[in-house]
Amino acid sequence: MPFIENEGLKIYYEFEAGSAPTLVFIHGWTANMNFWKEQRVHFRGKNTLLFIDNRGHGKSDKPKKYDFYRLEKFVSDLEAVVSSLKLSNFVLIGHSFGTMISMKYCAEHPEKVKALILIGGGARIRTLHKIFFPISKLMSAIDYKSAVRLVENLSFAKNAVELKEWAFRQVIENTPRYSAMNGYKTLTKIDLRDAAKRIEKPTLLIVGEKDALLPVEKSKELNKLIRGSKLVVIPGAGHCVQLERPAEVNSEIEKFLKELK
Repeated sequence: MPFIENEGLKIYYEFEAGSAPTLVFIHGWTANMNFWKEQRVHFRGKNTLLFIDNRGHGKSDKPKKYDFYRLEKFVSDLEAVVSSLKLSNFVLIGHSFGTMISMKYCAEHPEKVKALILIGGGARIRTLHKIFFPISKLMSAIDYKSAVRLVENLSFAKNAVELKEWAFRQVIENTPRYSAMNGYKTLTKIDLRDAAKRIEKPTLLIVGEKDALLPVEKSKELNKLIRGSKLVVIPGAGHCVQLERPAEVNSEIEKFLKELK
């Protein structure tokens, strides 16, 4: 299996050759590269594709200490993978926590990024999450499966029953409790408003109208912070809009890529 070693950890990735531009996909908190399954099928054979399992997730190594889960560590992993593959001028596509990794990477390595697509993202999470962190830590320790079930219920619109069950199994099978809580702790500390202001790349923002984890207001804030960015709100969709409404999301991505040319 394809791994890149970075700072003593093995980071799992999957690469599919195709046409330019290369699309690099970064998943969100507690997820894995399978959360891009609809985009993978759609863009396969059209574009070169790179999918990465963030540390602590999927098939990548899962260290237990919190220091391994600081935002700069995820950014370092991304740089290690794209450098090993000698990629540049790529479109960086992030979802949720992946939007934060993507923005910080773009701010630090602007010479490698052609454009950004940020789905269900934000520069910072709500204060409510900071208050909820100690409660969720206790809840997950008592019953991790119930905690995951709660998060997945919030991640999708009410009628996405099958997707909620699929996502629940993905998290339980691929993301241990300590990885989830260490990642959540990092989320409560992030504020990328200044980094967002420094981004000068074409940027597409996509968000579900019913997003309960990073609401539309967070994407609207990014729309103001990132100069020239375009915001698309998908009616009726939740946080994992790329899974709930793949046809609409893929169509918006395709239109954006054509405009880049």
